Amino acid sequence: MQNRVTRLDDDRTPRASRWAADENPRGRLWGLFALFSFVLLAVIARTAQLQIGLSDDYQREFERIAESFESIPSRDARIISSDGQVLARDVSYFQVAVHYRWLESPPDPGWLKMKARARLTRRQRRDPQLMDAATRQVLDQRAQMWRNLSKLSGIDSSELARRREKIQRGVEHIVASTEKRRAERLNLNSQSAETETDDGGGTSWWQRGWATVVKTLTTTPDRGRLDPIVVQEQEDYHAIIREIDLRRGMWIEAHPEQFPGLKLTEATRRRYPHRDLAAHLVGYRTPISQERLASRRERFGGRDPLDYRAGDRIGKAGIELSYERDVHGVHGRRRLLKNHRGEIVSSEIKRQPLVRPDLILTLDSRLQRHAEELLDAALNGITAGSPEAEEGNELPIPQGGSIVVLDVHSGAVLAAASAPRFDLDLLVQGDELVLENAKRDRRSPFLPRARRMALPPGSVFKTLSAAAFLESGVISAGREFYCQGYLHDPDHHRCYIFRHHGVGHGAVDLRAALSRSCNVYFYTAARRSGPNTIVDWASKLGFGQPTGVDLPGESGGSLPSLRRGSGRNNRWQLADTLGLAIGQSSLTVTPLQMARLMAVVANGGYLVTPHLVSRMGAIHSAVDQPNTESEFSRAAVRIAGLAPDTLLQIHRGLVDVVEDPQGTGHKTVHLPGIPIAGKTGTAEVGGGKPDHAWFAGYAPANQPQVAFVVVLEHAGSGGKAAGPPARKLVRELVRLGLIEGKLEIAAIAE
Repeated sequence: MQNRVTRLDDDRTPRASRWAADENPRGRLWGLFALFSFVLLAVIARTAQLQIGLSDDYQREFERIAESFESIPSRDARIISSDGQVLARDVSYFQVAVHYRWLESPPDPGWLKMKARARLTRRQRRDPQLMDAATRQVLDQRAQMWRNLSKLSGIDSSELARRREKIQRGVEHIVASTEKRRAERLNLNSQSAETETDDGGGTSWWQRGWATVVKTLTTTPDRGRLDPIVVQEQEDYHAIIREIDLRRGMWIEAHPEQFPGLKLTEATRRRYPHRDLAAHLVGYRTPISQERLASRRERFGGRDPLDYRAGDRIGKAGIELSYERDVHGVHGRRRLLKNHRGEIVSSEIKRQPLVRPDLILTLDSRLQRHAEELLDAALNGITAGSPEAEEGNELPIPQGGSIVVLDVHSGAVLAAASAPRFDLDLLVQGDELVLENAKRDRRSPFLPRARRMALPPGSVFKTLSAAAFLESGVISAGREFYCQGYLHDPDHHRCYIFRHHGVGHGAVDLRAALSRSCNVYFYTAARRSGPNTIVDWASKLGFGQPTGVDLPGESGGSLPSLRRGSGRNNRWQLADTLGLAIGQSSLTVTPLQMARLMAVVANGGYLVTPHLVSRMGAIHSAVDQPNTESEFSRAAVRIAGLAPDTLLQIHRGLVDVVEDPQGTGHKTVHLPGIPIAGKTGTAEVGGGKPDHAWFAGYAPANQPQVAFVVVLEHAGSGGKAAGPPARKLVRELVRLGLIEGKLEIAAIAE
């Protein structure tokens, strides 16, 4: 095909080009102009609406009042003895508290930025150099504040830094625990969701697909990280100086520009005015640790039912621990309204602090003090009034001891002394020397011996054995057995009188056997009854189990198991039965258990529950309200199968222990004018150590009102070591009017 040349003068009409010029360009320009004008007018209209129509709404948002709450500290309940002595109470003092963000190191970036922005105008905040300068000013002010506090308080800067670090570690521990709980909860929810997704056996493919679409559209997208947790302690004040005098505290209040982030708060401290009096009974309170606080919040799902806060105290022992819910005061609640700058606009008390009512104890502080003095004298080797001292012989110095006094009808604890003791007031003040000395003391001063010291009771236990033998019909009260001083072998199973004087008791019945503490009589009866009778009655009378006293950590002692013994192949032997009958073998009891046994004989066969708290008033607030009282009553339980005649026969024997000139307690316990019933006990321990000394009884013997026990560890003979303190105890009971009696002139003079 040949190329054809087109002539310029060709008259044929050429074809129209695709890029031909617009025949109406002005129309298109007006269209674009109209479009942009519409958009611009919309923007102007919306701006006008924001500036004019909605300005009030934005202004209200800017002036929005933020609501917050703060706690108002309360007081813990007082603990008061039955004779009106305050054994524990709160005292007020001032302390310096610092907001957590002002002590945190390094400072929280968000808080630091907020403080820096507050120093600048809106326009200045856009300048990075001005923001950096404002940030440095905040940090300088923070450092200067700590220097000012150190100078004012006299506390070294390094010590303040140590306290800050301790507070921060505690708060960080709470944050970590909270984050851990959140992670576990999210992990649990994730596993649950995966389980629901995987469980698609009963659904069709389109249903599962639709569920996926719905979940995708309705579930918040995962941003890859969780928002940081902010706990209450991070926005709260913490005590940095526990106690400060009023003059220095008022200086801080009067110069807030020098002490930003600090405030003066009123706090309370637990005091024990009588120091070591009834220390093991009252117990003590110490500030709750951050770990314990975090543990409680974790346990209760973040909401503590007792509303514990950092710095609150919690019971550690004794009544302070067992009645924690009744002692711990409930914080008040104040509502604060703040503007956007954090300034307080107004405040309102939403809940008054609730002060717990006084706990009134059954304890008589005068009797308790006297009992403790008796124990102190014994532990210091003062043995005045004992036959050994009069004869010039020295008794072993006991390692520890306890005296318990119970109301025989109600079980109320009138005294429960333990020695050695410790100073409650010094302990709660954190005196390191007190703690170190107590730890080095081999006598265990922190051991509450009245309820936790479990020792073999020795012949005091014959009181129970006598009841078991009489009720089983093995013996009768008038049946006599001949005592030659030993059962079969002069070297084994002997009486105390034979070991020391080489003679026996001769023919004795139950009354004489109790009075003279004849082992051979009880060996003979035990061979006839077997061990089951003794163990069964011991269980009925509460041995081998706690008494239920309202104090923590009570021991139940040890009641022998008949499946195990001390003989060959660890089997129960006859020797175990004989030892059990006289309070030996593997039997151990507490002073509280033995006092309750004496109460059973004294009150006609009722098992009482020892208790220390008598009553308390209803919860009342800081404002005056009627104070109603509630009493604690604990009913005694009648012991089934214990005949009145059995108790009468035992009672006669116990009276002769003290009143009969041949009784083992006559020389040391007999008190003219006051009939006393009781039983001496000398518990062998072996290993070359002195025996444990016991005396348990009740008074007045003709109309019993109180049961009591005196026990001294490794003090030797029960009659010689424990008898004199028992006699002095009864004399003090009469003098204080706690029991009825008329002391003769000789006893009063003594």
